[in-house]
Amino acid sequence: MTSALRQFAFVASILFCLSVAPARAEEEEPEHFRGVITKVDPSSLVLRTQAGPVRFILSEEIAILALSPASFTDVDYGTYVGSVAVRLDEYSPIVRDSMSWLHKGFELRIIDEALRGIALGHKRWDLTRDSIIAHGWVDDMEVRVISIKYGPTEEEETDVEVPRDVQVVRMSLGDRSLLKAGAQVCVGAQKGEDGKYVAVFVFVGKDGVVPHL
Repeated sequence: MTSALRQFAFVASILFCLSVAPARAEEEEPEHFRGVITKVDPSSLVLRTQAGPVRFILSEEIAILALSPASFTDVDYGTYVGSVAVRLDEYSPIVRDSMSWLHKGFELRIIDEALRGIALGHKRWDLTRDSIIAHGWVDDMEVRVISIKYGPTEEEETDVEVPRDVQVVRMSLGDRSLLKAGAQVCVGAQKGEDGKYVAVFVFVGKDGVVPHL
């Protein structure tokens, strides 16, 4: 297996665990930390968060995902996407046999083909108290509302409105060269028995992108 394929397999397994899945023990779920890298070396990094500095051990197989600028015009039927969103108290304008709730997106990620299928589904997310994260392919569109499809039934889709002021980014595999002081990141980490955090994945912004995950 090539290095790229090993990283993809690791990314897929980690991102599957990003949700707050009831079937999994809470201690197994990575905690999410958002902020700016202030210090990094081959084995660790320090992140400045709103709650203060946090140090992470960098694992050998850490999954690094780069987020770079993109445009809503890059979205088309079949495009693999992801979005963090919150449900609104109104139905989607996309017409189908059954009504679906409309969600308002905080961001939209257009995911590289090499990562198609990653984290497929609709799960809870911790950006806000009631936010979710959905990954799937674009099955339908109505102006700036997209249907994110992740299964064969009508229930297995999430309709997300992408406001014009919402950030649209492209997500691709990155490498450790992106982990440098000043980089805006979202880190997923697990706390060991010794109390130290081990980073298992990092979303890192490029070219001015600030991760809103």
